[in-house]
Amino acid sequence: RVLEAIFLVLTICLANVLLQVPSLLVSNTGSSTLLNISYITIIALLFFFIIYLFISKFPGLDIIDISEYLGGKFFKILVCIIYLSFLVISSSIMIRLFAESISLIYFSHLNIDIIVLVFVIASGILNYLGLKSICRLNMFTVPIMLFSMIFLFFSSINNYTYERVFPILGYGVQSTFVNGLSNIFSFGGIFLLFLIFPFLNKISEFKKVGVFSIIIYSVFLLLGVSALLFSFPQVSNTNSPLSLYLLARQISLGEYIQSIDAFFLLIWIPFFLSYLAIKMNFTLSIFKKMTNIKYPSGMVYCLCSILFITTLIINNMDKVIFFSNYFYEYITLGFVFVFNFIILLFAFIKKIIKLIFNKEEKISNV
Repeated sequence: RVLEAIFLVLTICLANVLLQVPSLLVSNTGSSTLLNISYITIIALLFFFIIYLFISKFPGLDIIDISEYLGGKFFKILVCIIYLSFLVISSSIMIRLFAESISLIYFSHLNIDIIVLVFVIASGILNYLGLKSICRLNMFTVPIMLFSMIFLFFSSINNYTYERVFPILGYGVQSTFVNGLSNIFSFGGIFLLFLIFPFLNKISEFKKVGVFSIIIYSVFLLLGVSALLFSFPQVSNTNSPLSLYLLARQISLGEYIQSIDAFFLLIWIPFFLSYLAIKMNFTLSIFKKMTNIKYPSGMVYCLCSILFITTLIINNMDKVIFFSNYFYEYITLGFVFVFNFIILLFAFIKKIIKLIFNKEEKISNV
């Protein structure tokens, strides 16, 4: 159960490495990006331990339950709507970027609508099969994804120019450690930790899931960004939807095996489906809590329709990339690291005040 939970969180986090996130990090902090990632990893761990302290006071509850404890049913519904909006928009962005890449490399003759529809339907089928089926697929796809990243890193060594890591502090101390703090948006996938607590048996398991998922993700984020930074002089200026695809495109294994980038994209498809299925599953779970319906599986049709429509709203790829960059840098940062933190902080304060008053009442009764 703990390993499954770690893989669920890793899937949501690692999907960011596939996208524009590495190039966004490099554009923000330049040659000091590797130092900055180490720095924000420590910040992310400190953030998690604070969350762990808060959430340990609410055994068996997730952020939705805690919001109801804090502000009642109305506030719970508001939080659910915000969560649903975030999940739908972020899923739609990922579908569009990945589908565009598939269309460009494999199926240039196919309409993008068809590719998007196939991904949405496949994820819907996985949700009909249930979370156990999604976890089984995830246990298969995550190791393949991790192996592909390791392979890409070491296969690109001959193309590395290590001098690109200098100057170590990039644009300066303030850019690396003050302004660069905003790069913590790259850990936005840990929002799943706010929802996953009820699936675990003990608070100690939640701690293991949080710590291991953050550390493992940070290692592979470093691998991905290092490979891109050492390989390309201006990786931050690229318009490629998939950052890792840039690495795969330049790899050749001898004289007879070349252009293996299409193979990597092919093995990333199951990982992407697993990512999308997880997002859809938690979207349905939140909707169930908001409406109190017993069987949310019937909502799969509606959710698939919503994802399909929102994915195709913006038909210009440059606008899609611009919006995705804005979404990941600002909306994710505010949602994951501010919005959720405030809910847990005030719920924790309310809990402590109640405990103090209860103790005082017991003492007075005695």
